[in-house]
Amino acid sequence: MSKSQPATVSFSVDTELRDDLDRLAKEQKRSKSDLFREMYNYYQFKSSLRRVQEQGVLIAERLGLETDDDVYAYLNNHRAAKA
Repeated sequence: MSKSQPATVSFSVDTELRDDLDRLAKEQKRSKSDLFREMYNYYQFKSSLRRVQEQGVLIAERLGLETDDDVYAYLNNHRAAKA
């Protein structure tokens, strides 16, 4: 897979956020671009996790599972049946 070329993105933030980002970048000895990429990747991960959790809730509801203990018991029983 080839790496894409860098592109410039520009957006406005309030001065307090800008100052915090400048301070964080300096403290961590990283570029603001690097920090932004990390924040974006974390946001994407959290969004994906949220979607998986929402799907899990729908499946649990269809199976009549109401608590975490119900889910664990179902999974344990399902695994035992496959063994």
